[in-house]
Amino acid sequence: MDYKFKKMMIIDDNEIDNYIVKVLIDTNNIAEEVIEFDNGKDAIDYFIKNKDIEENMPDLILLDIYMPKMDGIQFMEIFSNLELKFEEKCKICVVSSSIDDNHILKTKLYNKVFKYTSKPITAEFLQTL
Repeated sequence: MDYKFKKMMIIDDNEIDNYIVKVLIDTNNIAEEVIEFDNGKDAIDYFIKNKDIEENMPDLILLDIYMPKMDGIQFMEIFSNLELKFEEKCKICVVSSSIDDNHILKTKLYNKVFKYTSKPITAEFLQTL
């Protein structure tokens, strides 16, 4: 089966949104594997632990802004300073229920962010990635 991405990561604390996105990813053959974290801190820990293992790096990260422990902006700040061996592989799509212009401007400071969208994510949106 052909997938758009080998591995995707979802970083979002909303279980319902995550479930829906995973179903859409699966039914539309978007990614072979999906890794999920409910906060930025646990995702950063994953990257630190796997920094030299290419097959553990996601091709795409769907990143929420508002989360406990570490929000999406804090995640991007730390992620952009990690020395990952295969970081060029990871692109970030910021996903948020907020359409706050300040957040959009902040996300544009990070070269890994290539797209910003509001929730809910649709199958049509996933096809554009």
